Amino acid sequence: STQQSATILCNFQVWFFSLGYTLCFAVILSKVWRVYYIFNNPTPNKKAIKDWVLFIIVSLVLIVDMTILLIGTSIPKSRLKAQQIKDSQHPTHITDDGIIQENFVFICTMNDSVVWL
Repeated sequence: STQQSATILCNFQVWFFSLGYTLCFAVILSKVWRVYYIFNNPTPNKKAIKDWVLFIIVSLVLIVDMTILLIGTSIPKSRLKAQQIKDSQHPTHITDDGIIQENFVFICTMNDSVVWL
């Protein structure tokens, strides 16, 4: 149903926001770490860190974030639910064909919040 699809989209919104932020942060973190390692390495032979090492760092950070999201999503009381309410900015109106059109908006809410982490 539409209600169930909206609820799934509410939870995907949290996942996409969190994974997108973590991906950006992990890439910057790994590149800054590589620059730090190159310039602060006390040995005279400056070894460059390969790109695959940076990829592993980014992957590990993403795995940690996905694990936290999976645990949070698996707790039933922490899941978001979509609620359908009437749109107050665009009230009911009659179209040119004489059809009454009611406008609704889906909002994401959490009835019983569970604090974890």
